[in-house]
Amino acid sequence: MKATLNKPELLSQLERELKEIEILCGEYDNGNESVIYPIAERIMVIFHNSNQAKALVSQLKLSNLDMYCSSEIYNSKSLTNFIGLLKLAHRAGKNWSYLAKLDRSALTTVSQENWWNNKKVIIDSDSIAFTRAKIIKSLASSSPLLLNTSGWTVKDGNGNKSTISPIAETVRQIAFELLESFRDVDLNKESKLYK
Repeated sequence: MKATLNKPELLSQLERELKEIEILCGEYDNGNESVIYPIAERIMVIFHNSNQAKALVSQLKLSNLDMYCSSEIYNSKSLTNFIGLLKLAHRAGKNWSYLAKLDRSALTTVSQENWWNNKKVIIDSDSIAFTRAKIIKSLASSSPLLLNTSGWTVKDGNGNKSTISPIAETVRQIAFELLESFRDVDLNKESKLYK
């Protein structure tokens, strides 16, 4: 039988998950791209409800908290792919790539349900929509993320083409939004769990 944690234990677990995400983001920013998977796993523990486990925000009754969102608005009339959380930038020696915005001034608030399940943050070359939940659950469960990036090619100065994937930087931006959303929140006070 699975033990039920009380409010202080759940709050402590959430705080540990948030701290670990912050540490892993630092590692990612220093060049360790493999930490994207553990970041996704920790975000899933915080937000994903399944038959096997309830999300920490659900257990703590924190679903009322709004989330910071940095995604651009998707224009369904656009003929190009949509990458709502990232910017395209040229880095010296690395050519063009997608980068997380990591900009507090670009944040607006949305409901948690909209942030996690409803807001489209990527539309791939096959017009398939990806939400934060879809991306995070796929990476955290080691399922392949079937994303058609055929339209996301760039040319270098010599005319060589390469495809750039937005996934790692998208997870980094999702983590940024999450950390900023919870940064100045008194989780104990906001939690509607009373035991």
